[in-house]
Amino acid sequence: MVMKMQTTRYALSAALLASTTLVPVAAFAQDAQPSETEDVIEVRFQYIPDDRRVTSEVSAALSVDDLVTTGDSDLAAALVRVTGLSTTGGKFVVVRGLNERYSNTLLNGSPMPSPEPFRRAAPLDIFPTNILSNVLVQKTFSPRYPGEFGGGVIDVETSTLPDDTFFSVSVGGSFDTVTTGNHGLTYDGSDTDWLGYDDGLRDLPGPLAEVFNTTRVNNRLSAEQQQAIGRSLVNSELWVLQTVDTDANGSISVNAGDRFDFDNFSIGVMAAASYSNEWETREGIRGKGGLDAGELSYTAGPPNSDFTDYAEIGDAENNFMGTENVIDASLMGSVGIDFYNDHSINFLSMVLRSTSKEARTLDMVGTNAVTRTDSTEWFEREVIFNQLSGEHVFESLGDLSVDWRYSDASATRDAPYQREVQYEYTGIGLRYGGDLGSNDTNFSQVEDATTDRGIDFALPLLIGDMDVELSGGYAYSLRERDAYVRQFGFEQGAVGLPDDLLASRIDYIFSEQNITDERLRLVETGGLAFPEAYHGELQVEAAYAGVDAQLTPFVRAAIGGRYESGQQFVDTFPFPANPSDSGLIETQIKEDYFLPAVTLTWTFADNLQLRTGYSQSIARPQFRELAFAEFFNTETDQRFQGNPYLVNTEIESYDARLEYYFGRDQFVTVGAFYKQMENPIEEYILPTGDTLGTSFINAPEATLTGAEFEYEKVFDFSDRWDRPFFNDREWFIKTNYTYIQSEVSADGTVVVAQGAFGQPQPTVLNAAGFVEDGRALQGQSEHLFNVQLGFETFDGRARGAILFNYTGERTRAVADLSNNLPEIVEQVPNSLDLVYNRTLAFADADWDVRLSVRNILGDDYEATQSAGGVELPVDTYDVGTQFGISISRTW
Repeated sequence: MVMKMQTTRYALSAALLASTTLVPVAAFAQDAQPSETEDVIEVRFQYIPDDRRVTSEVSAALSVDDLVTTGDSDLAAALVRVTGLSTTGGKFVVVRGLNERYSNTLLNGSPMPSPEPFRRAAPLDIFPTNILSNVLVQKTFSPRYPGEFGGGVIDVETSTLPDDTFFSVSVGGSFDTVTTGNHGLTYDGSDTDWLGYDDGLRDLPGPLAEVFNTTRVNNRLSAEQQQAIGRSLVNSELWVLQTVDTDANGSISVNAGDRFDFDNFSIGVMAAASYSNEWETREGIRGKGGLDAGELSYTAGPPNSDFTDYAEIGDAENNFMGTENVIDASLMGSVGIDFYNDHSINFLSMVLRSTSKEARTLDMVGTNAVTRTDSTEWFEREVIFNQLSGEHVFESLGDLSVDWRYSDASATRDAPYQREVQYEYTGIGLRYGGDLGSNDTNFSQVEDATTDRGIDFALPLLIGDMDVELSGGYAYSLRERDAYVRQFGFEQGAVGLPDDLLASRIDYIFSEQNITDERLRLVETGGLAFPEAYHGELQVEAAYAGVDAQLTPFVRAAIGGRYESGQQFVDTFPFPANPSDSGLIETQIKEDYFLPAVTLTWTFADNLQLRTGYSQSIARPQFRELAFAEFFNTETDQRFQGNPYLVNTEIESYDARLEYYFGRDQFVTVGAFYKQMENPIEEYILPTGDTLGTSFINAPEATLTGAEFEYEKVFDFSDRWDRPFFNDREWFIKTNYTYIQSEVSADGTVVVAQGAFGQPQPTVLNAAGFVEDGRALQGQSEHLFNVQLGFETFDGRARGAILFNYTGERTRAVADLSNNLPEIVEQVPNSLDLVYNRTLAFADADWDVRLSVRNILGDDYEATQSAGGVELPVDTYDVGTQFGISISRTW
């Protein structure tokens, strides 16, 4: 189906842009006519950087120097310094108030797979900065990029051929005031957990592995087989929580490269490896609120001091504590060949791995009791990326350039032995709940595979006095995802557990002698209301063409379009196979789109230029948003349920930016943008039990309006103050601010999924029951602000900066008005950081030392629900201040 956006609207928009931009050119030329003929050469680009002068798009870039100045260790942390960008969960980028579903992450032009079970977007915290050479953030759509371009694209580039031989080693450490040296939680695990690899302890046990793919574990098995499976599960090493004085954080990275030059060609080899081990303890309040007769109160929340009832609002003490140990490792290797100066071929192979080991406890007043829930978890995330690419310029064909790429990537997330046990508070202490709902052992896995191939052409032409570039290309991508979760629990047998045993330690309760047909039997608990597994595919084939022309010496125009054919389907099914599965593929979305884009750049005065743009783009639902299954997010203790009736979001974007460059690396820009979105995807709260639950809908419509300001200036005080700290360095200020206002319309209907066990039914309801008319988009902050104040010495051996980042409050989950559940609003910490880099001479060598202090203000995280003047904390925790040091040496 061809995109419903009206072509006439596109033509009108292009005409308006042309009229508003080109008319002043004529007027300017008329006013500037000389009284007599002169040979005049007018230069208006003295300070405009080449990368901003030759592009028609609104974009920003992070270079290696930027990463050194900010001292950020991963890409997600670095991107919050860019105008209009923030992150969610420290992993996923939010561009101009649109969350990660509206943005794309590319690695050297190819899409990245995601190991995250809840998102198709790749988490950016697994990208260590030591493997990056440049990061482009483009905020206006151009046809050469994928059509899923609501907020922007993050194009990550890795280094290719080194200029010379090098070898560098960096070692770092850090501690923070909340976690390091203080009491945290952990559990035994395996002997090699500190490496981020399990030594086999968490492997699927033999008796369970024998039936895992074919049979559900229940009372239909023989008593002997059922007991053998139950006894084969690991006991105390993965059940029992322990307190620990948490360690400091540590990291090491190694980079190396070499270049070999021959006649007419060069070969370059590069390699990078890194390892880090970090701890974080979160301690705070968790709960869930609802409206009763117009008054907001906890429906599940923190208990009072004697564990008999809810704590008074405003007097609640911390009821949640969790400690996470994250072990990251990465390995990258590349080989590049550059021949005849016009051709290069590069092979890149990269492995990114992140392992999380977490233990946590939660006290909660629920529907029927005051409980304590202990959880232990182990998550292994891994991305393997292989890419072969080439860049060629054919001088004999008019300097035709041809860039091509082929990539094959996979991402996995393995979560064995995700466990939870629940106790009840009694007058004499804690007591194991005893029923099937009081314990849970899950095994889950996500496998994501992405294949991408593409080719891009560009041909420069001179038509009269006008420079023109014709461009075009083709791209194909296939993304497949398989995910499952298997849930097991011990139920009491024919006789049950002795009453005095219920107050024992959990590993005593689940010891082998108690796993008998009379006392405890292992049964499968998942798959009763929702299927346990899903398979999703997204296949996109695209072609594009464009023209970029220098209409006059000071006016540049780019116009083009992208034709994109996409097929997406998601099928949920029981695992193992079950006759009750109807075989229905719940979601099939087949859409063809033509996505136009037009931009005009006018340099109407010295170093002063105006950019304007119009484009159409889309956003597709993510697999987990479509899968009619239930998943549990352990980071927020929140359940997700997919909606197979979601449709694509269609977006129209208008952009304008005025740029003034008044010196080397010095500029001020002011911009505005407007987006109109049809069928935006929003997350709303479900009324499901004592824990938070959410699902997804297409809201009828939304608009987003914003303004951006950016300013960078360099100060040289050496000619004013001939004294240390001024006469040997230049100072700089970099600041940006973004204002965003969005409105979601409730004028229309929404489609929700109802039903059970893989047989959903669409229900059309009034949108006003789910959407408060005029509220902001989910995840959108009204204000974003960054400022950097710093210096760099003329010899480059010292640089320092104070950095501040502010992200305004935003909606984490929207309200379910029909069930009296208010929205959840989060305020992420405002971060004030200090970074100092110094090159020191020691033992006839240069050593680079970096000192950093993060979150100097000690700001904390808070998510709340509010109504009627009452504010309920539903997720809060302290963040603390972090102190770090790193030392590196390059040979």
